[in-house]
Amino acid sequence: MERERIAVSPCSTPEMDLEPVLKAYAGIGYRHFEVFTAWAKSAFDYTRDPAMYLALGERFGIQFHSLHLPPVNDDLETSLARAVEAAAFARAIGVKIVLFKATSRPNYIRAAKRFLDAVETLGLVPVLQNHKGTAISTLQDFREVLDGINDARMKALLEVGHFHSVGVHWREGWRLLNGRIALVHIKDQVGAQSVPFGKGEIDLPGLFRLLDDAGYGGKYVVEMEVADRKNTLSYLAEALRYLESCGGTGKEAIP
Repeated sequence: MERERIAVSPCSTPEMDLEPVLKAYAGIGYRHFEVFTAWAKSAFDYTRDPAMYLALGERFGIQFHSLHLPPVNDDLETSLARAVEAAAFARAIGVKIVLFKATSRPNYIRAAKRFLDAVETLGLVPVLQNHKGTAISTLQDFREVLDGINDARMKALLEVGHFHSVGVHWREGWRLLNGRIALVHIKDQVGAQSVPFGKGEIDLPGLFRLLDDAGYGGKYVVEMEVADRKNTLSYLAEALRYLESCGGTGKEAIP
Protein backbone atom coordinates (compact mmCIF):
# COMPACT_ATOMS: atom_id res chain seq x y z
CA MET A 1 0.00 0.00 0.00
CA GLU A 2 1.24 3.48 -0.81
CA ARG A 3 2.11 5.62 2.19
CA GLU A 4 -0.07 8.42 0.81
CA ARG A 5 -3.12 6.25 1.51
CA ILE A 6 -2.28 5.77 5.20
CA ALA A 7 -3.32 8.13 8.01
CA VAL A 8 -2.98 7.82 11.78
CA SER A 9 -5.33 8.54 14.67
CA PRO A 10 -4.26 10.14 17.96
CA CYS A 11 -6.57 7.68 19.74
CA SER A 12 -3.38 5.61 19.71
CA THR A 13 -1.64 8.01 22.12
CA PRO A 14 -4.39 10.10 23.77
CA GLU A 15 -2.10 11.15 26.61
CA MET A 16 0.27 13.05 24.30
CA ASP A 17 -0.06 16.78 23.62
CA LEU A 18 -0.41 17.97 20.03
CA GLU A 19 3.13 19.07 19.20
CA PRO A 20 4.78 15.94 20.66
CA VAL A 21 2.31 13.66 18.92
CA LEU A 22 2.78 15.33 15.53
CA LYS A 23 6.55 15.18 15.95
CA ALA A 24 6.44 11.51 16.94
CA TYR A 25 4.11 10.45 14.16
CA ALA A 26 6.07 12.41 11.56
CA GLY A 27 9.27 10.81 12.80
CA ILE A 28 7.77 7.38 12.22
CA GLY A 29 6.78 8.36 8.69
CA TYR A 30 3.08 9.20 8.86
CA ARG A 31 2.00 12.15 6.74
CA HIS A 32 -1.76 12.27 7.34
CA PHE A 33 -3.46 12.83 10.69
CA GLU A 34 -7.02 12.42 11.92
CA VAL A 35 -8.14 15.29 14.16
CA PHE A 36 -10.04 14.99 17.43
CA THR A 37 -11.93 17.96 18.87
CA ALA A 38 -12.31 16.42 22.34
CA TRP A 39 -11.05 13.61 24.60
CA ALA A 40 -7.42 13.31 23.42
CA LYS A 41 -4.84 15.76 24.78
CA SER A 42 -3.95 16.54 21.16
CA ALA A 43 -7.52 17.67 20.44
CA PHE A 44 -7.94 20.80 18.31
CA ASP A 45 -9.94 23.77 19.56
CA TYR A 46 -12.19 24.56 16.59
CA THR A 47 -12.91 28.04 17.96
CA ARG A 48 -9.26 29.08 17.53
CA ASP A 49 -7.45 30.46 14.51
CA PRO A 50 -6.93 27.66 11.96
CA ALA A 51 -3.63 29.27 10.91
CA MET A 52 -1.95 28.05 14.11
CA TYR A 53 -2.79 24.44 13.33
CA LEU A 54 -1.81 24.78 9.68
CA ALA A 55 1.57 26.11 10.77
CA LEU A 56 2.06 23.13 13.09
CA GLY A 57 1.17 20.70 10.34
CA GLU A 58 3.56 22.40 7.94
CA ARG A 59 6.35 22.32 10.54
CA PHE A 60 6.07 18.56 10.88
CA GLY A 61 5.13 17.75 7.28
CA ILE A 62 1.68 16.46 8.24
CA GLN A 63 -1.66 17.13 6.56
CA PHE A 64 -4.99 16.91 8.37
CA HIS A 65 -7.29 14.51 6.57
CA SER A 66 -10.36 13.82 8.72
CA LEU A 67 -11.93 15.38 11.82
CA HIS A 68 -14.29 14.22 14.57
CA LEU A 69 -17.08 16.77 14.96
CA PRO A 70 -18.60 17.56 18.36
CA PRO A 71 -21.75 15.44 18.78
CA VAL A 72 -25.29 16.64 18.31
CA ASN A 73 -27.23 16.13 21.53
CA ASP A 74 -30.72 16.77 22.87
CA ASP A 75 -30.07 20.52 22.76
CA LEU A 76 -30.39 20.32 19.01
CA GLU A 77 -29.98 23.98 18.08
CA THR A 78 -26.87 24.65 20.17
CA SER A 79 -25.09 21.38 19.43
CA LEU A 80 -25.90 21.49 15.72
CA ALA A 81 -24.46 25.01 15.53
CA ARG A 82 -21.25 23.71 17.16
CA ALA A 83 -21.02 20.87 14.64
CA VAL A 84 -21.43 23.30 11.74
CA GLU A 85 -18.81 25.64 13.22
CA ALA A 86 -16.38 22.74 13.61
CA ALA A 87 -17.03 21.69 10.02
CA ALA A 88 -16.09 25.17 8.78
CA PHE A 89 -12.93 24.96 10.87
CA ALA A 90 -12.18 21.55 9.36
CA ARG A 91 -12.40 22.99 5.88
CA ALA A 92 -10.05 25.83 6.89
CA ILE A 93 -7.33 23.39 8.00
CA GLY A 94 -7.57 21.35 4.80
CA VAL A 95 -9.67 18.47 6.13
CA LYS A 96 -11.65 16.55 3.54
CA ILE A 97 -13.78 14.20 5.65
CA VAL A 98 -15.74 15.00 8.82
CA LEU A 99 -17.17 12.41 11.21
CA PHE A 100 -20.75 13.41 12.01
CA LYS A 101 -21.78 12.30 15.49
CA ALA A 102 -24.84 12.33 17.73
CA THR A 103 -25.67 11.06 21.20
CA SER A 104 -28.61 8.94 20.06
CA ARG A 105 -30.02 7.46 16.89
CA PRO A 106 -33.02 9.83 16.97
CA ASN A 107 -30.61 12.77 17.25
CA TYR A 108 -28.67 11.50 14.23
CA ILE A 109 -31.87 11.35 12.24
CA ARG A 110 -33.25 14.70 13.46
CA ALA A 111 -30.04 16.64 12.80
CA ALA A 112 -28.48 15.08 9.72
CA LYS A 113 -30.36 16.83 6.91
CA ARG A 114 -29.99 20.21 8.57
CA PHE A 115 -26.28 19.60 9.00
CA LEU A 116 -25.87 18.43 5.41
CA ASP A 117 -27.68 21.50 4.12
CA ALA A 118 -25.58 23.82 6.29
CA VAL A 119 -22.20 22.45 5.13
CA GLU A 120 -23.06 21.62 1.52
CA THR A 121 -20.98 24.46 0.06
CA LEU A 122 -17.85 23.56 2.08
CA GLY A 123 -16.79 20.69 -0.15
CA LEU A 124 -16.57 18.23 2.76
CA VAL A 125 -17.55 14.57 2.88
CA PRO A 126 -19.58 13.87 6.05
CA VAL A 127 -19.49 10.27 7.28
CA LEU A 128 -21.18 8.19 9.95
CA GLN A 129 -19.01 5.98 12.17
CA ASN A 130 -19.82 2.83 14.10
CA HIS A 131 -18.20 2.68 17.54
CA LYS A 132 -18.81 0.13 20.29
CA GLY A 133 -20.86 1.59 23.13
CA THR A 134 -22.26 4.50 21.13
CA ALA A 135 -25.56 5.07 19.35
CA ILE A 136 -24.18 3.28 16.27
CA SER A 137 -22.61 0.06 17.54
CA THR A 138 -24.19 -2.74 15.51
CA LEU A 139 -25.24 -3.35 11.94
CA GLN A 140 -28.87 -2.79 12.91
CA ASP A 141 -27.96 0.54 14.54
CA PHE A 142 -26.20 1.64 11.36
CA ARG A 143 -29.09 0.49 9.17
CA GLU A 144 -31.64 2.34 11.31
CA VAL A 145 -29.69 5.60 11.11
CA LEU A 146 -28.98 5.35 7.39
CA ASP A 147 -32.62 4.56 6.64
CA GLY A 148 -33.81 7.35 8.91
CA ILE A 149 -31.53 9.95 7.33
CA ASN A 150 -32.20 8.68 3.79
CA ASP A 151 -29.84 11.15 2.16
CA ALA A 152 -27.12 10.13 -0.31
CA ARG A 153 -24.95 13.05 0.82
CA MET A 154 -24.23 11.22 4.08
CA LYS A 155 -21.44 8.72 3.55
CA ALA A 156 -20.01 6.07 5.86
CA LEU A 157 -16.84 5.16 7.68
CA LEU A 158 -16.11 1.44 7.85
CA GLU A 159 -14.78 1.02 11.40
CA VAL A 160 -13.20 -2.42 11.23
CA GLY A 161 -12.05 -2.70 14.85
CA HIS A 162 -15.27 -1.59 16.50
CA PHE A 163 -17.31 -3.92 14.31
CA HIS A 164 -15.00 -6.74 15.40
CA SER A 165 -15.49 -5.73 19.04
CA VAL A 166 -19.25 -6.30 18.79
CA GLY A 167 -18.89 -9.57 16.88
CA VAL A 168 -19.47 -8.21 13.37
CA HIS A 169 -17.06 -9.27 10.61
CA TRP A 170 -15.85 -6.43 8.42
CA ARG A 171 -17.35 -8.21 5.40
CA GLU A 172 -20.81 -7.77 6.92
CA GLY A 173 -20.08 -4.10 7.51
CA TRP A 174 -18.88 -3.73 3.94
CA ARG A 175 -22.03 -5.39 2.56
CA LEU A 176 -24.20 -2.89 4.44
CA LEU A 177 -22.10 0.17 3.62
CA ASN A 178 -20.85 -0.68 0.13
CA GLY A 179 -21.30 2.31 -2.14
CA ARG A 180 -21.13 4.77 0.76
CA ILE A 181 -17.66 4.12 2.20
CA ALA A 182 -15.46 7.23 2.17
CA LEU A 183 -13.03 6.28 4.95
CA VAL A 184 -11.80 3.13 6.70
CA HIS A 185 -10.43 2.79 10.24
CA ILE A 186 -8.24 -0.25 10.80
CA LYS A 187 -6.89 -2.20 13.77
CA ASP A 188 -5.85 -5.75 14.39
CA GLN A 189 -7.48 -7.33 17.41
CA VAL A 190 -7.91 -10.47 19.50
CA GLY A 191 -11.50 -10.20 20.64
CA ALA A 192 -11.98 -6.58 21.63
CA GLN A 193 -8.30 -6.04 22.46
CA SER A 194 -6.13 -4.11 19.99
CA VAL A 195 -2.86 -5.91 19.18
CA PRO A 196 0.05 -5.16 16.80
CA PHE A 197 -0.87 -5.43 13.13
CA GLY A 198 -0.54 -8.94 11.78
CA LYS A 199 -0.82 -10.52 15.25
CA GLY A 200 -4.59 -10.71 15.61
CA GLU A 201 -7.75 -12.18 14.17
CA ILE A 202 -8.66 -9.55 11.58
CA ASP A 203 -7.92 -10.41 7.96
CA LEU A 204 -6.53 -7.03 6.94
CA PRO A 205 -4.97 -8.24 3.65
CA GLY A 206 -8.37 -9.67 2.69
CA LEU A 207 -9.99 -6.35 3.55
CA PHE A 208 -7.55 -4.45 1.35
CA ARG A 209 -8.06 -6.85 -1.57
CA LEU A 210 -11.84 -6.60 -1.37
CA LEU A 211 -11.90 -2.81 -1.10
CA ASP A 212 -9.34 -2.48 -3.88
CA ASP A 213 -11.46 -4.68 -6.14
CA ALA A 214 -14.52 -2.59 -5.19
CA GLY A 215 -12.73 0.60 -6.29
CA TYR A 216 -12.13 2.15 -2.89
CA GLY A 217 -9.42 4.78 -3.26
CA GLY A 218 -9.63 6.51 0.12
CA LYS A 219 -7.35 6.41 3.11
CA TYR A 220 -6.93 3.85 5.86
CA VAL A 221 -6.63 5.35 9.34
CA VAL A 222 -4.38 3.38 11.69
CA GLU A 223 -5.63 2.95 15.25
CA MET A 224 -3.51 1.33 17.96
CA GLU A 225 -4.91 0.82 21.47
CA VAL A 226 -2.72 -1.98 22.78
CA ALA A 227 -2.53 -3.16 26.39
CA ASP A 228 1.20 -2.38 26.67
CA ARG A 229 0.80 1.30 25.82
CA LYS A 230 4.48 2.10 26.43
CA ASN A 231 5.24 0.31 23.16
CA THR A 232 2.58 2.09 21.11
CA LEU A 233 4.97 4.20 19.01
CA SER A 234 7.02 1.13 18.13
CA TYR A 235 3.87 -0.70 17.12
CA LEU A 236 2.76 2.27 15.01
CA ALA A 237 6.08 2.11 13.17
CA GLU A 238 5.60 -1.63 12.62
CA ALA A 239 2.04 -0.98 11.41
CA LEU A 240 3.28 1.44 8.77
CA ARG A 241 5.79 -1.11 7.48
CA TYR A 242 3.12 -3.83 7.57
CA LEU A 243 0.68 -1.75 5.53
CA GLU A 244 3.32 -0.78 2.98
CA SER A 245 3.99 -4.49 2.46
CA CYS A 246 0.28 -5.12 1.76
CA GLY A 247 -1.64 -4.50 -1.42
CA GLY A 248 -4.30 -1.85 -1.87
CA THR A 249 -3.69 0.49 -4.77
CA GLY A 250 -7.21 1.83 -5.20
CA LYS A 251 -8.88 2.53 -8.53
CA GLU A 252 -10.54 5.87 -8.05
CA ALA A 253 -9.41 8.39 -5.47
CA ILE A 254 -11.98 9.46 -2.87
CA PRO A 255 -11.25 12.89 -1.33
